[in-house]
Amino acid sequence: MWQLFLQSLLAAAAPGAMATLRSAEYKKPGVVRPLQAYKRHIVSEQLEHRYPYLEDINSHLKPDDISTAFGARSFPRLVEQLKMPSIAPEKLSEALRTVCDLCPHQENKSEAVSSEMVAAATNLLMHEAIDVRREAARVVACVVLMISGRSCMPTGNSNMPRKMMVGLAGPTLPRLSKLLLSCDDEMVKRNVAEALRAITIFRDGCQQVVDQGAVKAVSAYLCSTLPDIPPTRLVALCLLDLLRTLGQVSMYAYEGMRDILGVGVIGRVIGFLARVPPEVGNPAVSKEESTDTVREALRVLWHCGNDPRGRCEALDADGVRIVTAYLNDPDAKVRESAVCTLNVISLETLGKKEILKHSTQAIARLLHSEEETKYLHETCVQLARCASELPAFRYAFARHIIASVWLLEKIFGTTSIAAVCPLLEAAEEDDLRTEAARVILHFLRQEQPGIGDEIRVPPVAPLRHIQNPPMYAIEECTGILYKLVDLIQVAKEPAIDCLDALTDAAKPRKELKELLDMGNHSPIPEDVRAELEAMVLKEDKQPAA
Repeated sequence: MWQLFLQSLLAAAAPGAMATLRSAEYKKPGVVRPLQAYKRHIVSEQLEHRYPYLEDINSHLKPDDISTAFGARSFPRLVEQLKMPSIAPEKLSEALRTVCDLCPHQENKSEAVSSEMVAAATNLLMHEAIDVRREAARVVACVVLMISGRSCMPTGNSNMPRKMMVGLAGPTLPRLSKLLLSCDDEMVKRNVAEALRAITIFRDGCQQVVDQGAVKAVSAYLCSTLPDIPPTRLVALCLLDLLRTLGQVSMYAYEGMRDILGVGVIGRVIGFLARVPPEVGNPAVSKEESTDTVREALRVLWHCGNDPRGRCEALDADGVRIVTAYLNDPDAKVRESAVCTLNVISLETLGKKEILKHSTQAIARLLHSEEETKYLHETCVQLARCASELPAFRYAFARHIIASVWLLEKIFGTTSIAAVCPLLEAAEEDDLRTEAARVILHFLRQEQPGIGDEIRVPPVAPLRHIQNPPMYAIEECTGILYKLVDLIQVAKEPAIDCLDALTDAAKPRKELKELLDMGNHSPIPEDVRAELEAMVLKEDKQPAA
């Protein structure tokens, strides 16, 4: 009773406040409200009622009485009322809410579009009443899910009579862009963002958003609001839908990134990611919505990274360090997006250096994890290969995963020998040198070596050495023979085994013989020297190079 009494007082004191209250109640999740503008349905068997068009049946209706008609008359009646210039704002809002109530059904969407609902809603986007703008943007978000609705957007309200127009005639998207940038109402911005997101679900809508300058407006809005964390739920949901919009257009539209690159959006998005609390996310929204926002932000960076300008902007904003932090995120899709973002950034030489500096351990951890998806694992392998084009990363990464022979074989294949060979140096710890010898022995004894990186950076010449690990080792790994002989005093068994496998080819036997004949190398025990001399006298087990 008290609630009804309060609503009656609001209605008597301020009609606009009553409309705001109804709109707020309508937006509550999980609350089912009665159908807007539904009055009553009278069933009669009288001839005049069963065939109503035999005479005028509208005479008892008031011009501003918002009610639902039956059948094909439902949307035309609402459109007629929406086009009336003298109707009260609260009545317009009620009619627009009625359209939103009816439009979840696909057939109703089609009927609404054929009844010129896009033109009517576009016309009301510039209405002086804030409630009308809110509901008009919601109607646009509903009807543009149909291709016929999106095809009406370039026309907008241009075909309406001049006396019915609110403001100037024009297409729909420029009006949405103007509302996003100029309207101070958070609900309007949120509904506009929802409309833009609905338009860009489909490729034709993505291209319209690019061609009509809406991406430029979205970029301007993000540059003015980011990197600050959205303070309210409506602003946070607006940001989420705008990031989804940019993610769609940057992937599916022709020249979709032209209004994103070079204006500072990428730097602002990276700054936003740096400010999001790592555990709780944005407190203004739920944890799931905050995670979606982070994922969409990373998706924008990923797509823009396919352009060299986008990669350079991300590097200038310290993107590798910030994105690497999300490789440890609890959400699997966030980790996938972060890996994909780093994968495109690693195409730049500076990006490889930044990944070496910030991401080596995180990449290794993901590759060892059994909880990741196959897509993430394969992308992470590709990231490691791309970054390994920088020799410093290749050696550092091989050192970090030295115990995982299977991973070295998957990423590098036979060329793992060259990545591990520096670990045989006398300056390294004895345990590490021993482990490196065991890894090299594994690859030297492979009858069917793993393929690994097929791009071959650094190049392997001749390429047939990939299938002949001893010849690859002696040709590509400088001083490997001397390093293994030095290792005999520290780890005799793995060093002798490596030399035995290495001398299956003729060229390593020749170099070993020269080493033994020089006599100026480190002292070799007599029993070991006998074994080495026996290796020199072995017959060929490998084809000649």
